[in-house]
Amino acid sequence: MAKIKIARKQWHQIFAPKIFNNVALGETYVYEPQQMIGKTLRKNLMELTNDTKKQNMNVNFKVINVQNDKALSEVVGCEITASSVKRMVRRNIEKISMSFLCKTSDNKHLIVKPLFITKSATKGSVAAKIRKTAQEFAVKYVEAITYDNFVNDLITHKLQNSLRGTLNSIYPLRLCEIRSMQLVDLEKRAQNKEKGKKQSRAEKNSAKKKEKRKETSVSKEKEEISAEVAA
Repeated sequence: MAKIKIARKQWHQIFAPKIFNNVALGETYVYEPQQMIGKTLRKNLMELTNDTKKQNMNVNFKVINVQNDKALSEVVGCEITASSVKRMVRRNIEKISMSFLCKTSDNKHLIVKPLFITKSATKGSVAAKIRKTAQEFAVKYVEAITYDNFVNDLITHKLQNSLRGTLNSIYPLRLCEIRSMQLVDLEKRAQNKEKGKKQSRAEKNSAKKKEKRKETSVSKEKEEISAEVAA
């Protein structure tokens, strides 16, 4: 009788994309290498660049491919740590937060969330102009470059510096940062949204059927009680 081969988990390494020189991000414990696809992990930017000045940002990675039992990842987002944002914001200083959608030249869709802090309190009209100008500048900037170049410009602060130079002509800023960036799959989000709607409709229909059965049962019970009383 042939021996049954027992599957055993093994450790496999996950590597960063080329923009981070394909450094090892960590390891994962799986039965088959293909099981690594879709796994996510987070690393501090300081660890990836060996620059202590960049410890306020975390970078999110997702495994997208496996070659020679090694997992290859891509950047799917980044954000400034919550503690860093708290230190940046002070009382009596205008804080301007935004969120909008951008598309790179290689058709990657991103949700970008900038954070601006002015040197003093501003009027509502000034803040509105800053928001409008910032969104127009960022959307135009991003659509002219590839996703990899966008990530590079973000972590090297080239994007933030260019944006700040534009906004300073409206009102001087004490801080110009990209609070977070997230890569999004619009097609998948639309499918999930439609799936959620269908599930919601199914749940509503099920609830209505249950309620109708309950009402029918109560009605029959009343009829039986009435018949007993009449007898």
